[in-house]
Amino acid sequence: MSRNQVAAVTGMAVRVVAKRWANANGLSREQGLLLAWAAGFLASVAVMRV
Repeated sequence: MSRNQVAAVTGMAVRVVAKRWANANGLSREQGLLLAWAAGFLASVAVMRV
């Protein structure tokens, strides 16, 4: 897999986990989406930097 593919898959996986965490901890839908987007973005950037 290329680094871009790994970054994309990592970003998607982190978004799913962040959404589930947000739902389990009572965050609103919008807050969960924002958290998931930010976490996915940071994870994919981290993979690209390694």
